[in-house]
Amino acid sequence: MQFTPKRTRAGVSLASGLCLAAGFGAGAIMAPSEALADWEPERPIEFVIQTSPGGGSDRYARMWIGIIEQYDLSPVPITPVNMPGGAGAVALTYLFAQDGDPHYITPTLNSLVTTPLQHQLPVMYPSEDLTPIVKMMMDPFQLWTNREFFETWEEFHERCQEERLDTLGTGARQEDEIQLELLWRAADCEPFRYVPAAGGGDVAAGVAGGHQHINVNQPAEAMPHYPETMIPLVNFAQERFEAFADYPTHWELGIGVDKEVPGIDATYAELLDLETGLHQMRGIIGAPNLSDEALEWWENLWRQVWETDEWQQFMRDNAMTPVFMGPAEYREWMIPFEDFHMQVMQDVFEWELRPDIMTREERRAEN
Repeated sequence: MQFTPKRTRAGVSLASGLCLAAGFGAGAIMAPSEALADWEPERPIEFVIQTSPGGGSDRYARMWIGIIEQYDLSPVPITPVNMPGGAGAVALTYLFAQDGDPHYITPTLNSLVTTPLQHQLPVMYPSEDLTPIVKMMMDPFQLWTNREFFETWEEFHERCQEERLDTLGTGARQEDEIQLELLWRAADCEPFRYVPAAGGGDVAAGVAGGHQHINVNQPAEAMPHYPETMIPLVNFAQERFEAFADYPTHWELGIGVDKEVPGIDATYAELLDLETGLHQMRGIIGAPNLSDEALEWWENLWRQVWETDEWQQFMRDNAMTPVFMGPAEYREWMIPFEDFHMQVMQDVFEWELRPDIMTREERRAEN
């Protein structure tokens, strides 16, 4: 697969997602009785969260549940169940076992893609082995530090070229480590000393407490510590985020702009970027083989959540890119996103993937 700059990660235009999003007006909530789906849940729903409490997935899941309860959008309770372990492996294995049952869902993040590529789980490609339901937005990376260590990119950059700095992220060889690996290569830093953590909340707390120098994190996970102890040094995007307009982009700073990535037709700046890199996807995915009727009900519910003033404001406050995709479009978007992850992990970083890894074509031929 060849990387195609100037389009969103995985080759699906962000513009198309934003056009779709613009078709929905925030704040228009339809009561459950108005929904036209032929299915509705018959018992409480488990919202299986792959990370520990306090991380991005946990925060978003609980916020979504609060909105659903506030507007009475579900006839049954939706219960958050934290199931951390193996960078999502425990939760994915559990979800896969609920074949055909729409009473089990999980929030999506990039470890949903990276973990099955590295470990022999029953899931290899989530777009095929599970059921994508909706995509809610893209969650950008920023480079965060404790302000006792650095106040500017220039201070950080000078030191990272002289010595190995300490960092941490969610899981090992997952989305955080991918972004950090790209960063030190792009900026000619000494390789960072990376410590895996259980979730984004733990990651932010590690830097806020002065235990590590930096991390790459989403704004919502770092905000409890901003600006008193933590600040972002870099926005990894073409333009500054409105909520963090005082902090430069990696393009402004020239990070990786003229440095080609071996094995991929792209620069490091492009791979670091929100539009053309591997930033955090946020959405919902379900167990394998969900019925069309169940997907219709779920899409209707999540569309209503997405339209609320509360969710729209939360996305604005946390520099998120608002994109709504239904089941078919989300699945189509995920396929090249998964393939691009595999290319970067295998061809750029030369990380060892699961021993039974197969391309999609090889799987289809085997079946």
